[in-house]
Amino acid sequence: MDYEKHRNFEYNEKYFDLENLRKFLYAYFPDYNDFDFVHVAGSKGKGTTCKIVADYLAGSSKVGLFMSPHVLTINERISVNGKDISTQDFARIKKEFERFSDKFFTEKNARRLTFFEELFVIALKYFYEKKCKYIVLEVGLGGRLDATNIVLPKVCGLTLVEKEHTDVLGKTLKKILGEKLGIKKDGVPFVVGRQQKNIEKFLKEKFEKDKNVFFADDFVELINPNFALGYGLLKVLLGEVDEKKFSKMCCDFKIIGRFDERKIAGKNVIFDIAHTPKSIENLVKNLRKKYSNKNFIFVVSVMKDKEISSILRQISEVASKVVFTNANKERGEKAGNLKKIFDEILSVKKRDKKNGKVFFEEKFVVFAKENPVMAFDFVIKNMKKEDIVVVTGSSFLVSEILKRNL
Repeated sequence: MDYEKHRNFEYNEKYFDLENLRKFLYAYFPDYNDFDFVHVAGSKGKGTTCKIVADYLAGSSKVGLFMSPHVLTINERISVNGKDISTQDFARIKKEFERFSDKFFTEKNARRLTFFEELFVIALKYFYEKKCKYIVLEVGLGGRLDATNIVLPKVCGLTLVEKEHTDVLGKTLKKILGEKLGIKKDGVPFVVGRQQKNIEKFLKEKFEKDKNVFFADDFVELINPNFALGYGLLKVLLGEVDEKKFSKMCCDFKIIGRFDERKIAGKNVIFDIAHTPKSIENLVKNLRKKYSNKNFIFVVSVMKDKEISSILRQISEVASKVVFTNANKERGEKAGNLKKIFDEILSVKKRDKKNGKVFFEEKFVVFAKENPVMAFDFVIKNMKKEDIVVVTGSSFLVSEILKRNL
């Protein structure tokens, strides 16, 4: 089951049976835990944090990096020292895994592994073959029941926690936080990244007497909270961090689908997989900072389980035109519904303008096109050369548009 695309599963210990995965791995190759693991959970910034840690460690060691989701190809999820697994190696290990899996689960009569668990097993086997010293793991979903939570790490980290996957992890921020904290283990250092004030206060009180809990901002002052967490994780893991080297890496840092600027058909396009209110807020800040006098045309798809109104409200602060679409039929909100929500946000702004509460320009042009490719092509065809297109709201959308235009 690929739970990234579907939601027809029960999020519980029975379905996500980590003991089942442990038994399989121990039979497949018992040395699967013989790495120095760095394990990162959170709602926003996990990928950035994991990659900056892996890139730094790769300067002196072989480092495996396991991330999700991918944007262009599945190979992106599994890399060693910045180089993605080859299609040949992926296919070879997958074939070997499937042969063993068929035999193992027939004999044991146990539940077969999920899509994500399979990828995780393939990644560990590849890292083992490549003789990696360090493995940096990004949690896929939640934390407590995530496949990556079967390892014993050297250090764990927590990025910003927001409401996300509420249909699975829980309706409240407290429940979601509880799932993320499920990766914390007794005796293992745990570094907390920058949080909302109420969450940070709660965590500091909760772990006041725990000497293995640290807060990233106590190690270093950096504008980017994910870089700060990465620094904190490295500091705890290694004892020392070369600040000049780390600073240069932050300046040169790039990752597919994160404020990813490209030229397509001669037009300026920014791809960003931001899909939470905070990540959209950061995207808007970066747009204003770098392109203060430009018009932004947004192509947007948002999953049903996200905080849609908050996300669209942020977009309304900077967009001049918005085209809504749906990049995932199972999980995505319909383009027409997104347009209705956005229209209501605009109508509130208009009413507030009349009451003298907020400045509002009659600048918005809003469309709904269910097909993502048609939505993007429509924008590219009708935009002015000096405008900037922003494709955001969903990794599925960014992936589909990038794949077609590379």
